[in-house]
Amino acid sequence: MDSAEKMVYEDEKLSYRTPIYLQLREIIRNRIEEGEYLPGTAIPSENKLAETYGINRLTVRNAVDTLVNEGVLQRVQGKGVFVVGDKYEENLEEHGGFVSIMSSGSKRVSVKEQSKVYRPAGNKFANYFNIEPEDLIFCVRHFITLDGEPLSIEDIYVPKEVLPELEVVNSSVFTIKDIFAFYGIELSSMQQTMEIIEGTAKLRKLLGAPEGVAIIMLGCDYWDSNGRAIAYSRSFIRSDRSSFTIRLHD
Repeated sequence: MDSAEKMVYEDEKLSYRTPIYLQLREIIRNRIEEGEYLPGTAIPSENKLAETYGINRLTVRNAVDTLVNEGVLQRVQGKGVFVVGDKYEENLEEHGGFVSIMSSGSKRVSVKEQSKVYRPAGNKFANYFNIEPEDLIFCVRHFITLDGEPLSIEDIYVPKEVLPELEVVNSSVFTIKDIFAFYGIELSSMQQTMEIIEGTAKLRKLLGAPEGVAIIMLGCDYWDSNGRAIAYSRSFIRSDRSSFTIRLHD
């Protein structure tokens, strides 16, 4: 072990008494528990942690791997290592709903958080969320590709007062239901709607939809345990690249 591996970081001290990677594991764990590394956000890169603590990358990787194996962290290729909270558990057999299936059978799906801004709710979303028109809402757009080709665009709207942490969470890594669960927001119900639309010229261009290919608009509305509307989602999906199964139960 190099002498550089013995280093003080703020009030946290790395020593020779126990393996360095185990000490770093507990430092990262403490920062998660103290809220410095929030659920749904990325921790510093391996290079940054190695530089900060004066240790080598292999030591950092071993520390991170132990937390990944515990389910505390999650690696996402090309994006980094993210903090995992308690995820939302859903049994699709318990209720009816739509299940989207990629028609090509390919598994190379990529989700990009294309934009995330907040703006006044306006009359439409003020009525929907039962808030004031000047209250702020997050507007998040995801661009989903299949094998590098456009598949769908998803727009999600959430009142800022419901989930202020959404500003720093990477919503392309975790679903909105998981993010709610991370921050203790209990979902009580969800309603899905489906509509076949032509789509505007701008939307069709973004999706690269050929002439004659319909656009599927899939709506998802979410309510918490108090019956409060907390999220409004609309996805616009190329019909030639996906199919849907409808499950109905008594």
